[in-house]
Amino acid sequence: MIHKVYFLIVFFIVSCQMMPSASVPQADDTPIQLFKTSLQITVRDDLGNLVEGAEVQIFNNKEDYQKEENPVQGIRYTDEKGNVKFDNLDTQEYYVNVEKGDMNNYGAGIKTDELASKRNNKVTIIIE
Repeated sequence: MIHKVYFLIVFFIVSCQMMPSASVPQADDTPIQLFKTSLQITVRDDLGNLVEGAEVQIFNNKEDYQKEENPVQGIRYTDEKGNVKFDNLDTQEYYVNVEKGDMNNYGAGIKTDELASKRNNKVTIIIE
């Protein structure tokens, strides 16, 4: 009796190993990008105070910036901490336009450095 049970257990184990396994699809070679390239802009006035509700636009090139045409992702407004964020950006330089009332960043820092890929890049813009 023990021999029969032993034989059945061995037969079951061997049979299971010979059965074809479920088909697993091939993995896609496209890397999963967990972090997107983004730009966080903090707006301050000439006294260093955070500016809430400032209108912020970024542009791909100087010509669009000067004409205020073709902003990247449209107009954004700063939050109570003076911050605004643009996501899913290309790794390049951007021209920044900030306005609130009669204050703006004309003549001040308007161009970012080239953004670091897959990072949250940060700049501070002063408006007067």
